[in-house]
Amino acid sequence: MAQVNFRIDDETKREAEELFNRMGLTISSAITVFFRMSIENRGLPFAVKMPRFPSKAELEQRMDDMEHGRNCHFHELIEVDDEETKPKAKPHRTANRRRRSVA
Repeated sequence: MAQVNFRIDDETKREAEELFNRMGLTISSAITVFFRMSIENRGLPFAVKMPRFPSKAELEQRMDDMEHGRNCHFHELIEVDDEETKPKAKPHRTANRRRRSVA
């Protein structure tokens, strides 16, 4: 049996262990599943894509639009005071409501 060593940050390892434990797997068995699925799929068992970053021209156009108030979208949960420049979040509407039981 072969041994594979690799480094990963502590938080990712902890989260993965919790997930796999809930599934009844160890880290080792989960990695084995990943390898087996990669072999079966003759590649990674999921799509890997490069993130799409806007071009310099697109960024310049977006900045120009923002400076001139074009194509600016505001979220309904953000309230902006004229006197303040920072947006404020509105309180969640259902925060104080009780759930009704359905009979």
